Amino acid sequence: MRPCDLMAADIALFSRKILNTAEFDELSVLEQRECEDALAAAKAAAAAYTGLDIEATEQEDLAYAVKVLAAEMIDNHQITTQYTGKNPVAMQIMDLHSTNLLPSVEE
Repeated sequence: MRPCDLMAADIALFSRKILNTAEFDELSVLEQRECEDALAAAKAAAAAYTGLDIEATEQEDLAYAVKVLAAEMIDNHQITTQYTGKNPVAMQIMDLHSTNLLPSVEE
């Protein structure tokens, strides 16, 4: 799955709000919106970190990083109760694809 294929239902499933994507419609409007907002924010964070166009990239592992980031946005105590810092799984995946830390041709 590519990051552009992710839907709010995928985030709800990954963050264990539902047991299958068909249950997404049973969530309250507030919970659905929370998943949609977390997905949009996680995509933006991954794009800013890697320098990639998340909607155009074919890097399927970035979809997992986006899901991890979105789940932490929904349930942020997952990261703060275990350690302080960034999620190592998401950071490792995004580090693999980071283009904005590389020197440019002009340099």
